Amino acid sequence: MSQPTEMEDRVALAIYERKTVMPNGELHLMKKKPWEKLQNISRVKYLNDARAAIRAMRAPTTEMLREAGMVVAGNTEAHAAVWETMIDAASPQGE
Repeated sequence: MSQPTEMEDRVALAIYERKTVMPNGELHLMKKKPWEKLQNISRVKYLNDARAAIRAMRAPTTEMLREAGMVVAGNTEAHAAVWETMIDAASPQGE
């Protein structure tokens, strides 16, 4: 597995915390290690989940474009292409 991008690492951390941190902020008893102390092999599952989540957002929805003020007659495809390029940078497809 290649080095994660900054965004992949952020999303993986969010997934890990969601699955391991209790509402009071304490780690579950079964998963006592903070993210920073996990070995790379232990991070793989969370990084794979992060990559899948980021890549699922590659094609923006009409609602996303509308809320961002990007639904302009004849220009939606250009805005969508910018979004797709940003997602590709956040999680390259070849990984």
